Amino acid sequence: MTNRDTESIVSSTKAYYDGPADQIYRTIWGDNLHLGVPCSEECPHPEAMEHTNQIMAEAVNLNESTKVIDLGCGYGSTARYLAANYGCHVTATNISEKELDLGRERAKEAGLEDLLSFEYGDFHDLGYADDSFDVVWSQEAFLHGVDKLRILSECQRVLVPGGTLVFTDILVRKDTPESDRVRIYDRVKSPDMWDIGDYREALKTLNLSVGWEEDWSEHVARSYGWVRDQVLANRDELLKLVDAETIDGTVDALSFWVDAAQANKIGWAMFVAQNK
Repeated sequence: MTNRDTESIVSSTKAYYDGPADQIYRTIWGDNLHLGVPCSEECPHPEAMEHTNQIMAEAVNLNESTKVIDLGCGYGSTARYLAANYGCHVTATNISEKELDLGRERAKEAGLEDLLSFEYGDFHDLGYADDSFDVVWSQEAFLHGVDKLRILSECQRVLVPGGTLVFTDILVRKDTPESDRVRIYDRVKSPDMWDIGDYREALKTLNLSVGWEEDWSEHVARSYGWVRDQVLANRDELLKLVDAETIDGTVDALSFWVDAAQANKIGWAMFVAQNK
């Protein structure tokens, strides 16, 4: 991929998150835009998302002196969680100006603006010096990347020696037919989605030592099924914000993702890796 290809994908991803998806996400998902690991059979999705944050945070060493960068921070829900619970400083980066603006607003409302900074940032080319952060954190964002090896290399570059990369990403299994891949990618405007083995190989290539890996694929259908059902339940409210065609298209795309996850074509995993 050329720099022009990267710029094109970044631009289309930004348009996706700053467009109708912004209204749907704010109304349905709220401030937390992630998948969830349920804490019990009855665990509602908002609590499952918080549980995911808890699992990831407990996998790394966080305290008041820890410097964290959150890549693809969404509306800043996770950044606020880390600052509020661990007192660490979080640099939250994103390519969506709408999401960054709301993140800043929410940080101020929570009284956490001294611990949080929201900055435009493309994870293909991080504008930070080497060895700038103790922890690089990301949730379901790398799927939007054009060159994932380059992204992981940038993560390693900005990490201090001994620092930790912790991330989750949505996966597409190797044997998924191309016709299904096209439909899967189209919902989130992704250029390419990796499988779990691709990440293992890339992390090994970069000499990032994986200390913990979790395959959470069993929870994908549950997460997106909840989102789809919420879109249907809030259709009248959404019609005040976006057109019916967009809503119906979203429901159809989410239903396909649920079916694909149940057929083991879409997965989800967490990695925790140390920078040597």
